[in-house]
Amino acid sequence: MNYNRNKEIMARNIKRYMDMKGVTNQQLCDALDFKYTTFMDWIKGVTYPRIGKVEAMANYFGCEKSDLIEEKLTEEKAPQGRCFGFSSHF
Repeated sequence: MNYNRNKEIMARNIKRYMDMKGVTNQQLCDALDFKYTTFMDWIKGVTYPRIGKVEAMANYFGCEKSDLIEEKLTEEKAPQGRCFGFSSHF
């Protein structure tokens, strides 16, 4: 996977978590003391945040760093017949 693709994935994941939490760009920047213009570059996929900033966002959203960094399977992309998030032994 190339660097530009990683930035796109990160941008999409940040936006998704912001939507789920119901926060604006400015609210997130204020809460985490991020420079607004730098943050905008992250969510546009222009630049990639340092790991400390990724960790701060993960803590804010209550998720793992990997949830922000990696492309995760969604229900639409999951192989048919496979149930994610459930134990195989009932």
